[in-house]
Amino acid sequence: MKRKNEGQEQKKGDKQLAENDEHVLVLTVDLQQVLLAPRIFANENYFKSKLCCHNFTVCDLATRKVVCYFWHEGQGEVASNNFTSCLLDYIKEQTSSRDLHTIIIFSDGCCYQNRNATLSNGLLLAAMQTQTTIIQKFLEKGHTWMEADSVHSAIERKLLNRQIYWPAEYIEVITSARTKPEPYHVKNLTFEFFLDFSKLSFYKTIRPGRRPGDPQVTDIRALKYGTDSIIQYKLHHSDEWSPLPSRNSNRNAPVTIPKMYSQPIPIKKTKFEDLQQLKEVLPREYHTFYDQLPHQ
Repeated sequence: MKRKNEGQEQKKGDKQLAENDEHVLVLTVDLQQVLLAPRIFANENYFKSKLCCHNFTVCDLATRKVVCYFWHEGQGEVASNNFTSCLLDYIKEQTSSRDLHTIIIFSDGCCYQNRNATLSNGLLLAAMQTQTTIIQKFLEKGHTWMEADSVHSAIERKLLNRQIYWPAEYIEVITSARTKPEPYHVKNLTFEFFLDFSKLSFYKTIRPGRRPGDPQVTDIRALKYGTDSIIQYKLHHSDEWSPLPSRNSNRNAPVTIPKMYSQPIPIKKTKFEDLQQLKEVLPREYHTFYDQLPHQ
């Protein structure tokens, strides 16, 4: 309970800071529950495999602007590189259009999504390249409300009693889920968007300790990425910053980050076969999309 309250107080205070200082950007980020395509109300097809679609949501707390990064499993996975690609794309756009000195990112502590070495090395690279201090703050998973949750709830309400024949219709639903202060902005991603940050090696691990009994990655409550290539951490939001160990002596940033995929990702053969059967209850104009999905 103490950690939950600490996190919410941090978010409240940082939101006020961003509202009063144009050089500070405060975000909440989260991945929506899997969206399935097609989404049809035909009982006999309930157990057939569907195409998994993903919506990674970024909310600006001061302006209430929202960007949704949308892709389906044939274009990308749900792994640390995918989330890092989305977040660094957002940071690049914001720092190129605004004079920012600090970016604060609130999320839950899900390790494969928000708290891992791949994302941390990517955020450190972004801090160095943009000369912007970036801070991650982790809220208690399942016990804290974030603005991204409201976005996902609005999308779910818009989906009530709505059939979805193919992934592109989700984009229409997401965009129309809010009108004021402005619609949610959707980026429809393909496999070419995602980059592979796994070879970045500023830090081999973000674990604060090295010996048995030392703090684990899951104990971290905040990470700070400095323009000087140093990562600092906190185990409690009220702590002072401490430098992370395990820092690599190589501080040189790569010239380019390689692409993660060279082609679309083949879906499983069984899923492709199920989707072919589901075409029987879909309008004919959507058949080509499912026919052309790469598969094993």
